[in-house]
Amino acid sequence: MKTKNLEGASLSAQDDLLDKTNMSIKRIAKIFDILLQISMIFTGLGLAVLIFAQVIMRYVLESPFAGTEEAAILLALWTYFLGMGYATKERVHIHGGIVNLIVSDPFKIQLIRFVGSIICSITACIFGYYACKYGFFVIEKGRMSLYLHWPKGLWSAGMIFGFVLMAGYFILQIVTDFNAMLDAKKQSKLISPSLKKDC
Repeated sequence: MKTKNLEGASLSAQDDLLDKTNMSIKRIAKIFDILLQISMIFTGLGLAVLIFAQVIMRYVLESPFAGTEEAAILLALWTYFLGMGYATKERVHIHGGIVNLIVSDPFKIQLIRFVGSIICSITACIFGYYACKYGFFVIEKGRMSLYLHWPKGLWSAGMIFGFVLMAGYFILQIVTDFNAMLDAKKQSKLISPSLKKDC
C-alpha cells in the first residue's frame, strides 16, 4: 500500500513539474510572439514613414537624400524576414492542400504533414546555413553602407534572424505534427475495433 502511495505521489509530482514546465515554455513563447509582432509593426511603420519622407524630400522639397533609401531597404529586409518567420509560426506559408482530397485516413494525413515539416525544416536549415555564411563574411569584412556608413552586417542580420526563426518554428511544427500523428493513430485503433463489432 505504501509503495503504491509513494508511486502515486511521485507520478503526481512529475505531472506537476511537467505542467509547470509547459506553462513556463508557453509564457516564454507568448512573450517571444509579442516581441516578434511588435518588431514587425515597428519595421513596417518605420518603412512607411521613410518612404513617405522620401517622396516629400524628392518631389516637394526637391532635395532627395539617398540615405533614406538605404534605411528603407534595411527596414524592408527586416520586415520581410520577420514576416517569413511569423508566417511559418502561423502555418500560413504556401503549401498544397491536395493531400486531403486524395487521402482520407487521419493518420496518413498527419504522417504526410510530419514528413513535410521535416523536409521544410531541413530546407530552412540549409538556406539558413548559407545566409549565416554570407552574413558572417560581410560582418568580418567590416563593410559599411555608402551614404549612412552603417555596418552592412545589419542588413545580413535580418536575413540570418529570419532563417533562424523559420527553422525554429519548423522544428516546433515537427514536434506538434508528431504528437498529432500519434493521436491520430490512437484514434484509428480505437475506431477500428468498434467498426469490427458493428460488422
